[in-house]
Amino acid sequence: MTAVLLTGSRAPVTLDLARRFHDAGHFVVVADSQPALTSASASVGAAYRVPPARFAPWEFARAVAGIAERHAVGLIVPTCEEVFHLAAVRDTGTVPGLRGRVFAPPLPVLRRLHDKALFASLLAELGIPHPGTTVVDSGIGWRRLARGRRERPGTAVVVKPAYSRFGALTRRVREGAPLPDVPAPTPEHPWLVQEHLDGTEFCVHAIAVGGTLTAFSAYRPVWRAGTGAGVAFERLDAHDTSATLSGAVRAAERYAEQLAGHLAITGQFGLDLIATGSGDPHVLECNPRATSGLHLFTAADDLPSAFVPADPSRNPTHPSSPSARLGIPHALYGPAGIRSGTDLRRHLRQLRFPDVLRPRRDRLPIGTLLRSLAVQAAAARASGVSLLAASTHDIEWNGEPLPEDPDRGEQMAADGTSPPAGWASRLVEGAQRAGGSEHLAPTIAVRFETVDAGGLTLPLTRPRATRPHEPHAGTAQNHTHPGAPPSYVVSPHSHFIHYAREELGALDSPVVRALAARAIDALDLVTRPARLDDIALVGNALVSTNLQPDVSEATVRALTAELTARHPRLAIGWRSVHGRGTRLPDTLRRAGYRLIPSRSVLFLPTRGTEWQGLRDSRRDRALLETSGYSVREAPRDATGASDEATRRRIADLYDLLYVDKYSSLNPRYTPEFIAVAERSGLLRFVLLERGGRIDAAFGYTIAHGLLAAPVVGYDTALPQELGLYRMLSYAIARTAHEAGVDLHASSGVAAFKRNRGADAEFECTAVYTRHLPWPRRAGWAVLDLVVRRIAVPLVQRNGL
Repeated sequence: MTAVLLTGSRAPVTLDLARRFHDAGHFVVVADSQPALTSASASVGAAYRVPPARFAPWEFARAVAGIAERHAVGLIVPTCEEVFHLAAVRDTGTVPGLRGRVFAPPLPVLRRLHDKALFASLLAELGIPHPGTTVVDSGIGWRRLARGRRERPGTAVVVKPAYSRFGALTRRVREGAPLPDVPAPTPEHPWLVQEHLDGTEFCVHAIAVGGTLTAFSAYRPVWRAGTGAGVAFERLDAHDTSATLSGAVRAAERYAEQLAGHLAITGQFGLDLIATGSGDPHVLECNPRATSGLHLFTAADDLPSAFVPADPSRNPTHPSSPSARLGIPHALYGPAGIRSGTDLRRHLRQLRFPDVLRPRRDRLPIGTLLRSLAVQAAAARASGVSLLAASTHDIEWNGEPLPEDPDRGEQMAADGTSPPAGWASRLVEGAQRAGGSEHLAPTIAVRFETVDAGGLTLPLTRPRATRPHEPHAGTAQNHTHPGAPPSYVVSPHSHFIHYAREELGALDSPVVRALAARAIDALDLVTRPARLDDIALVGNALVSTNLQPDVSEATVRALTAELTARHPRLAIGWRSVHGRGTRLPDTLRRAGYRLIPSRSVLFLPTRGTEWQGLRDSRRDRALLETSGYSVREAPRDATGASDEATRRRIADLYDLLYVDKYSSLNPRYTPEFIAVAERSGLLRFVLLERGGRIDAAFGYTIAHGLLAAPVVGYDTALPQELGLYRMLSYAIARTAHEAGVDLHASSGVAAFKRNRGADAEFECTAVYTRHLPWPRRAGWAVLDLVVRRIAVPLVQRNGL
């Protein structure tokens, strides 16, 4: 008997695969990051819980390797999207227990199959029929395509992201209809617009070893969970010449053989196809994992021999079962699809199909099935996703790079695209030498220190003192200007209450303004028990935009435990949390944080060149080039700082724009802050000069693929027609482009930035309050509810 380890044991296909290996005399071990239905099968000899592959890939892979060593496992078969994370770690060669055991191709091969844009180009390369496809990798490109379709209405199309599953995000656009609004495409997460093909959809499941097909199953989902995953299946037979799809199935097997051979695949993959009634079928997309066609294999088919074939050149194994269904999902999703008597009769006929979840000889307990459903429901609530999406939320892969190995420490790359190592320590030390944070900006009187986050040093702000019976007792006292509220960069109360009051003027309707003012007053009252400013803010560098690192879940949990033990009266928070190219929002949510939308920010895709061709960008460039202004980095002395006069001018220009013109809730930076920011490596400053006079400046930082410029200012006394802000905006975008990163354009003047190609999304403040008394937790919960139900819709409706 040989031991085999199956991961992804939550999936029904894993349950059937475990039975097939057990039938063939193997000892079956299963593993998953949540209580899984396969664990209760009589075919399983041992079951394990492992870390979540998506949020702890290294820990997950090491756990799998350890299980394999413990049971002398000869074969590790990933069945779901954990395959990507396992392959990524295996490919590094640093976890020996995975070598030669994982039944999966290298990650680059998996990516070509999983990324729908790359897969479409692969099909074109191989000459395999597929829908005509346009790939869009920027918001600018999407708007241009949408505008062209409005001007010249086209045929029906299908819109989908490059990374998705179950068809959950796929949208069908009828002939002549406009393209829908979608999350802004990026080079890492493009969207596809494909021609819509009419016909009969069907699927295949394939197993290959060394590029040779060893098993093949063609099937048709006859009932689905909504518009996505199938819950009842019928086998399609290529040798049944009387069957309508027999020719299409034969072609599909040729495609599978072609793909397997071209990529030298060792692993499982599935294809979705459509038979149009004329010519060979078209391939729609690929799922490089186990798919539902596996349910149609029986013990007599000897499926395990397809994973380790004695004769690799043999003909592929085909399934013998005519049909199968998933009992509970079939019952759960069936009623929603019944729209006629015909549908009802078809649904009832399918009840005769074998139930994969409870066959006669391996009936899983009802309690196990209900527990599995409850686990998915809890995951859906915690993650804010649908029940179907929750089934893969902690294992899915959307093209993210493998994070640093936590056993080696999470180190920020010193490659010119991140602040230099040690910047946070130098920033805090500089503030201490200056006499405290209030000497860097009068309205940020906080304790400023550093914390360790998995080997990465981050700044942290917390109130000077906490007095439990005085609301906002920490940062709300401004020692330099006693009557002024603290800056929003250290004060959630200022951010959500005071700033909201200032923003009321942007609302067009007097009635809406009045109602919003009353709502803010009420919110201020009901959140006082929360003491919003009694909070420790991780990664807070005293600026408007903090480019937070994509730290692991284990790091977040460890840091949160450390801070709650050290500061039991403080909430723990992270500012500037966004989902652009990072798992941090999901990581924080899983660690128990509440993510409260805090502002609408904009991102400009400056890595590419499309933004430069937009009308307003071209005009800004022409204005700068003919203005007589020179753009140069502020010269620094041997200490790493610019001279006193330059620093004072930068601080004054920032104050003129962001404090005097916009809001006193913005920090009023001193020349000492400019020096500390320069010497620490947090910011580099760029000047716009003419005739020996500095009329504008910006300070920027680059980290994690983004550039942010939290310090921007110009001489507002000069004529507006001069266009200093336009020139500054272009200079900032050009700096990001030259660095090969995208621009985090912060908030404000949204229409101005959109005209230059920026896309908006909400940034959040993440808050952990589970260790606090219930009145404080309740206050944060009310704030979250009001922001989501009232503030966010207002911002979206008014385009702010």
